Amino acid sequence: MKTYSKTIAASILAVLALNAQAVTYNDATSDIAFGPATLDITSVEVTHNATDLFFTISVNAASITSPDWGKYTVGFDTAAGGDTSSPVGNPWGRNISMSSGMDYWVGSWVDGGGGRQLWSYTGSWNLLGASSVGISGGSVNFSVPLAALGLSPGSTFNFDVYSTGGDGGNPAVDALGNPNQTVADWGGAYNSGANVLSYTIPAVPEPTALALLGIGASLIIGRIRRR
Repeated sequence: MKTYSKTIAASILAVLALNAQAVTYNDATSDIAFGPATLDITSVEVTHNATDLFFTISVNAASITSPDWGKYTVGFDTAAGGDTSSPVGNPWGRNISMSSGMDYWVGSWVDGGGGRQLWSYTGSWNLLGASSVGISGGSVNFSVPLAALGLSPGSTFNFDVYSTGGDGGNPAVDALGNPNQTVADWGGAYNSGANVLSYTIPAVPEPTALALLGIGASLIIGRIRRR
């Protein structure tokens, strides 16, 4: 009975943690043909809560701001349609595209204290807003509202993460979805093609259900401890 109670308690706590899962997507290192190590993506952690997505992009350098001109972007394919233009399929004029159709774009930068923009595509690109980013060592992190992406708990979306330079026409120097070299030089162009990643946002229990589960977990854990 005691073992059964512990199992129930563990299951309840697992449900309570659904809204704080994290997935780390790793990328090969030293797979860039040019540019500083700050453009060499090593991993991206994606997590969420009931209202926001969180991205932490890490690079193959001790400091992502040395030099501090790198740009770190995310292309989203959340629904049918989107921008299928090539070689430029994004609002920043970079030679980066997604053949399946890019619906949203997050463009971030680390220079000047850093920042990020969120854009949506509805026949043309529209800026939805901007916010700050966090910079720590070799990583930059930022959040994106789920509602702004047309997502909610239970949704699955495809995406890719790119490093690029500060000028229009620059390519993806590195892409998270591709373990190999993306382009040979600054004049190249990159399309994610089939090299996209996916992330699923588990359904989050209703607040009342969470409260009841929390009470139940506390009671069971307390009973186990008393025994």
